Amino acid sequence: LKPRGSMIQKDFGYGMSTMDGDGVQRIFGNNRVFFKGRLVAGPDARSSLGSLLMILVPGIFWHIEVGPFFADRYTVVIPLACALLLVAVIALLITTAFSDPGIMPRQKDYTNTYDLQMKSYRSKQPPRHYEVLLRGHLFKLKYCTTCNIYRPPRCTHCSLCENCVERFDHHCPWIGNCIGKRNYGFFFSFVVTTSILNVVVLGTAIAQLLILINEFAKEESTGKSILKAMGQEPLVTALVVYCTAIVWFTVGLCFYHNYLICKNQTTYEQIKGTYSSGNNPFHRGIVGNFRDILWQHVRPRYFDASTNRLLWPPNKAVPEASTIGGQFSDRDAPRPTDKDVASLHGIELQPGLGGNQVGAPQELH
Repeated sequence: LKPRGSMIQKDFGYGMSTMDGDGVQRIFGNNRVFFKGRLVAGPDARSSLGSLLMILVPGIFWHIEVGPFFADRYTVVIPLACALLLVAVIALLITTAFSDPGIMPRQKDYTNTYDLQMKSYRSKQPPRHYEVLLRGHLFKLKYCTTCNIYRPPRCTHCSLCENCVERFDHHCPWIGNCIGKRNYGFFFSFVVTTSILNVVVLGTAIAQLLILINEFAKEESTGKSILKAMGQEPLVTALVVYCTAIVWFTVGLCFYHNYLICKNQTTYEQIKGTYSSGNNPFHRGIVGNFRDILWQHVRPRYFDASTNRLLWPPNKAVPEASTIGGQFSDRDAPRPTDKDVASLHGIELQPGLGGNQVGAPQELH
């Protein structure tokens, strides 16, 4: 277990490239890497520990006080179901926090890119924008000067992670990672299960207090019965107060992301009002949107975060990136071209008015 740390920003021909403490240039941003690249987290991954404690501590209290109460008086199924739900929430939290959200690997700086047609290296930066027509909707693709790529539709650069992320939804401060195309399903499942767990813990805690109040009310007044029940079960009372305070956020977030999926929008698009006019080319109906966002196969990563090795395109030889004297050698792994990225997203590149020069504006159909 070794996170990559002490990162330095330096220009080695791949834009403002991230260098780790070992002096190896990386083709991605400020992410932390664990277990030889199997886990990729955001730079603020420690914030997920706070979220874990906010879920785990109340869950433990529930299984100390509320769970045994219902197991003794009614059935053991209730605490078992809550235990499984708690395990699912924690597993989904960890999976979301330590997964690649859909990072687009960086390409070489334009000054280090050889143009086959012009038979020379580029001397000018590619145009900042070019427009493409996709599903009858005009998109303005922006050239990212950090990652040196034209961002595909719905791809946005995260200023915290310093990555361009496919179908960028948002950077979640509670999880400490970006939410994008590859981990949105895990995030949505985490939000749904967390809201269900919150409601179940709140409902059962209130039910326990009500049962005790009714039992005490046979001998004392209602007011004294309430105080006696709360005094006898202080942890249960604390659970009711805590869960009542956060249930509005968890359940509200669950409904909000269900709404976004029904509209096939991301949080970023909804806040910016990208499709406020109602002309959303990605909308496929409610069932189609859920199928498109949640039930599609999650693509493999584009790169190995530990070895700095590109894993896409798969049909090309991709040697491990190496450094010689602080500079990249000619044996570097080839970066995907703009045409490769476009074809991956179902876009066909056609020669534009400026010829077929790499990086020039293109007409897409």
